[in-house]
Amino acid sequence: MPKESHSFLKMNTIQRIALILVVVFLIPVLFFTAYELTSLNRNEAMIEEIYQKQLEAILFSVNQYSDDAVNSWMTKAEAGFTRLASDSSSLKNLLSVTPAIRLIFLTEGVDPIKSVHLISPDPFVKDSLKRPLETILNQHTPLIQKLIQYKNTGFQKTMVVPDSSNTVWGYTTLLFITSDAKEELRVAGFVIDADLFVEDLMGPRLQSIAKDQFILSVFKGNNRLYSTLMFDSTTQFSAALTKDLWVFPDYKIGIRTEGTSLQQLVRERTYTNLYLLTGLNVVLVLALVLTFRSVKKEVQLAQNKADFVSNVSHEIRTPLSLISMFAETLELGRVKTEEKKQEYYSIISKEAHRLTGIVNTILNFSQTEAGKKTLHPAPLDLTREVKEVLRTYDYHLRSKGFDFTFEGPEGITVWADQQALTEITINLIDNAIKYSRDKKHIEISTGREAARGWLAVRDHGIGISANDQKHIFDKFYRVSTGNLAKSPGTGLGLSLVKQLIEQQNGTISVKSELGTGSTFKVYFPLHG
Repeated sequence: MPKESHSFLKMNTIQRIALILVVVFLIPVLFFTAYELTSLNRNEAMIEEIYQKQLEAILFSVNQYSDDAVNSWMTKAEAGFTRLASDSSSLKNLLSVTPAIRLIFLTEGVDPIKSVHLISPDPFVKDSLKRPLETILNQHTPLIQKLIQYKNTGFQKTMVVPDSSNTVWGYTTLLFITSDAKEELRVAGFVIDADLFVEDLMGPRLQSIAKDQFILSVFKGNNRLYSTLMFDSTTQFSAALTKDLWVFPDYKIGIRTEGTSLQQLVRERTYTNLYLLTGLNVVLVLALVLTFRSVKKEVQLAQNKADFVSNVSHEIRTPLSLISMFAETLELGRVKTEEKKQEYYSIISKEAHRLTGIVNTILNFSQTEAGKKTLHPAPLDLTREVKEVLRTYDYHLRSKGFDFTFEGPEGITVWADQQALTEITINLIDNAIKYSRDKKHIEISTGREAARGWLAVRDHGIGISANDQKHIFDKFYRVSTGNLAKSPGTGLGLSLVKQLIEQQNGTISVKSELGTGSTFKVYFPLHG
């Protein structure tokens, strides 16, 4: 047989169960925890990347929207340019419905620029911007040539004149190339209030995209121009992601999650996963511990039951053997003297009483355990009842070679069942007899403590270890090692006492040291 199999078989049942639980439950949980911990950083990095792409998609959508708006203006303006000589109403209508456009202009020729036509609903703006606009157009010939190249390839494009904000009263100039009926190229464009463009045109779009999930902000330099959150304190550097606004490169659009940054969001998610994982492990370990304790208790109870059957069989076999042997001797007429016959009768009677006691203990325990034993608590004088038990039990104690002392004041009226009180007292005295050795002296006392009356039985026997004291009131439990294991008994006496006292709303306690003896103390509720 392999060494490992031999070692496994040598384990007791509880050890084997513990090993199986660890192998089946705990080790997989630990492996799963280790795997999850190693996966957290990788998973969160993936989540951050996905989130970053989602934010980029949102910013792209916003940029595309603003670009489409400008392209729409350009298309309407080109349609208006074809009728400009006779009717400028369509261009004026575009200006009236789009406050962000301060001026529309169109040149004659591109190289050189011969003249500039200005269309604006505000004559003051028209007069004020004419000369600065001509200066801009003459200064940015390379930009115009680039737009012409785009136009010649069939691509209509608008471009912002660099640094125009310092030249045209803080407005932004947009240029594009158009052509007249004779296919001659001309420079056209818009002078735009970019701030108003952001607030009036982009604002509603940003609000519809942000909803309650994101905060979208537009920055001009380091200054926040617009935000979807009222009383927002966002700076360009605190945004999770920023992109240049295509239409106006001097402007940036930023996005962040509401209440926290993207990094904080990922960090919080990581911590949440760690807490959940830790909580899951704690629950699983607690469940494992509780399962083990429950199984251990059931295994121990099964073992105790097996020991109980063995002990009871032994306890019953001895008196039955003696009764059978002496009865058979008397029946065969082998006893010649009357004195010897009386001795045999006495032994038979004593063993029959012993057998009756064992059977009664088992029946009482069975009835109490099943809840079939009904107690009838009534006001009782505790000291008087205990004295009466001792008076009738005196012969039994003396025959065992024991002496006893009793102390207790009169007038301790407790609420108790008389028969149960007698049974408790006898069980405790029998327990003291069973576990006493050389010093055969028992001290019995009663007293009053707070709202309870108590009965104490002290012996000077072999004592009980601290570990066994935790289990001595368990049913079927008997100490398996030391001198206590050698004492006869069923393992039901103290369990029966505990059940009887608890049915009367009382409690029981024990104080014991190995080699010095034990004191059992039961508490009854006082009457009145």
